[in-house]
Amino acid sequence: MLLFLFHYKGTMMDLLTEGNAAKLYCLNWIEQYVSSQNRDINILDLGCGSALNFVKLLQNHKNVRYIGIEPSPAACEAARRNLSGLNATIINGPAYDIYGKVVHEQFDLVVSFSVFEHVYRRLDYLKAAKTCLKPDGYFLINYDAGHFVYPGNLRERTKNLVGPIMARLGQERYFQAFVPEADFQNMLAQLNFKVIEARSFNTQLKGVYKTIPAEHRADFMEKWLDFEQWMNSLNMPYKDAQSRYWLTRNFILKNAS
Repeated sequence: MLLFLFHYKGTMMDLLTEGNAAKLYCLNWIEQYVSSQNRDINILDLGCGSALNFVKLLQNHKNVRYIGIEPSPAACEAARRNLSGLNATIINGPAYDIYGKVVHEQFDLVVSFSVFEHVYRRLDYLKAAKTCLKPDGYFLINYDAGHFVYPGNLRERTKNLVGPIMARLGQERYFQAFVPEADFQNMLAQLNFKVIEARSFNTQLKGVYKTIPAEHRADFMEKWLDFEQWMNSLNMPYKDAQSRYWLTRNFILKNAS
């Protein structure tokens, strides 16, 4: 098992995402992993969106090569602009059954941030991640509950109701649904994934972040993440009901075989 002792001071806000403790934790983990390896590293990002999370990482670590898969053409164009001049490739398409067809290599790191709750064919998606992962690679995945426990507007509530129906009719674009813990764990067991780490992030401080003056946000993020790390250190059993105050589940996985 690979273990890292994190020291956030100095890496905070250098790599980064804003207003999301789960993604910040993962990006710091990835930066520590990359820094510990004296070799080239390749990363596959499933559902990369605009890929802003990885701009600083690619700027700071020339030994990292990045491939992003994204079904939205508009998001792909934004990602290509954001990563222009960096060692990155963006591919437009769904993240199902991609190994040997869309990508022809396996990866040191496969990541999926705030995407899985929007995935209709969830087992197929996890299969794609597994087949793209090197035998000693890591799969970092997190997913969110905020759309479902605190739907912010009529559009969000409508997607919660209509999205699953449209997906059954072949239109997956608007799909979103809560990810029950038991379902996710069952899928991991089916695919023989080994859970290296399971954590919860993004308490309601995520909303507080938006009210913090810009000049204090970096300090707030550091204290927020430290607090949530302390909470995770208590090893409290997770249940779906806790999604009302832990908005994100975060996993680091490996192939068990």
